Amino acid sequence: MARYKEDRRETFQLMSGSLDLMLPQDSVARSIWAGLGPLDFGAHDARYVNDTAGRSALNPRSLTAVWMLAMLRGIDSSVRLAWLCGQDIEFRWLLGDAAVEKSTLCDFRRNHLEAVLSLSAQVLSALGRNGLLPGENMGVDGTVVRAASSRHSVRRRKDLEKRERRLGDLLRDKLSRADTDTDSAETKALEKRRRRLGRALEDMSARGLDKPDDRLTVTEPDAPLMRQKDGSFAPGVNAQAVTDLDSGAIIHAQVVDGGGDVGQLEPQIGAARKALKDLGLGPRDEGRQAAAADGAYHNTLELDALEKHGVRCHVPDTRNTGRKAPGVSAEYAAPRFIHDEQTDTMTCPMGQILRPRKLNEDRTSMVYQAPAKACQACPDKPKCCPKSKEGRCVNRTLYPELLKTVADRLKTEEGLRMMKARSVVCEGAFARMGGLLHWKRCRMWGRAGAQAELLWRQLTHNLMLLTGAWKPLVLSAKIQ
Repeated sequence: MARYKEDRRETFQLMSGSLDLMLPQDSVARSIWAGLGPLDFGAHDARYVNDTAGRSALNPRSLTAVWMLAMLRGIDSSVRLAWLCGQDIEFRWLLGDAAVEKSTLCDFRRNHLEAVLSLSAQVLSALGRNGLLPGENMGVDGTVVRAASSRHSVRRRKDLEKRERRLGDLLRDKLSRADTDTDSAETKALEKRRRRLGRALEDMSARGLDKPDDRLTVTEPDAPLMRQKDGSFAPGVNAQAVTDLDSGAIIHAQVVDGGGDVGQLEPQIGAARKALKDLGLGPRDEGRQAAAADGAYHNTLELDALEKHGVRCHVPDTRNTGRKAPGVSAEYAAPRFIHDEQTDTMTCPMGQILRPRKLNEDRTSMVYQAPAKACQACPDKPKCCPKSKEGRCVNRTLYPELLKTVADRLKTEEGLRMMKARSVVCEGAFARMGGLLHWKRCRMWGRAGAQAELLWRQLTHNLMLLTGAWKPLVLSAKIQ
């Protein structure tokens, strides 16, 4: 009979050497620890009041490093992370082989946002001192991240009202019976479900969702139904980030309301400029700053505000390019109408006069309209306004010089490089947060939880750039 070596899996092993000797020198845990070493954790220290009594607390530097390593590994469960902190050599090394509970890890990630902001500002300052954050050229971009709530938690108002009435009828029927115990577990459960539905309907009313088909994510009202990257619809959050185009560092990151980028250009760039100014970074001459964004951010009033502050904007007007009413032929498009400065009127290709009527909704254009009788009698009406029962309306912008300046700037060498850098750096930053930092879905609930996850990833992203573990996502040559 063949003989085999004896199984010794159950034999206790005595390991020689320290945790530091067992941890490989090229471990990413060492890079994280080295990057966090010079930072001031005073904002964390102020939250601890156990200096004279109670059990000693875990070092916040260690807990911060543990969560950074967890994001790099794609671990978002505090239960799983607590187990790894007792088994994995890298996590044990970061904690100094100290035991940690899942509740401690969970609370630390959610309840220390002010301290995370302090650390993020210190990392940005260190990047600036090392010449890795010029702050002259910025790009803004956004993405939709799926929220923690399920698709099944999205409910229409009429369905909630129907379920509330059904529960109310069922509850009244039970209470009308003489043998019904009002304190029974079933009755309390029905009351609890009815109160939950009532709170959801009140929340919808507070948000102006009064129509029968209006929807609300019952378990997470701050996460509306949004189109995801795969084309499906699910509860999501809108994450915005402003990135330095010369270094790839994320200057400002924020979760905002709404599912689009409209109205976010000036607030995001303004917040990034303030962050740089507070840290003493960025160019001294404000006229040297430039910002780039895609066409979804184009807003005339915001462009005007940024240009007045000395920011050279590179934002294409893709939403209005080639835009015309259905059925209007090319010879009757809005650019074919001639404006007279002296009389402030527009003349159509057929010679009819259009007079100013009102400002548009954004108050950035004047609406000119022709008399209804003239348009109805015009032989070219089928080409100009085939379905209109009133006179033809044409918008004329109140900011022609601004829009021309921005459009011409995009055609220059600087404009072409800025737009290319925006696509590489801004979209690359979100690709790293979604891929290397595994942020494809939020695991913390509510807008505050999504903001916490975004800030943690901003800090980790910038720290990886500071330590050299990640290379900057920039063009081969610096933008001039």
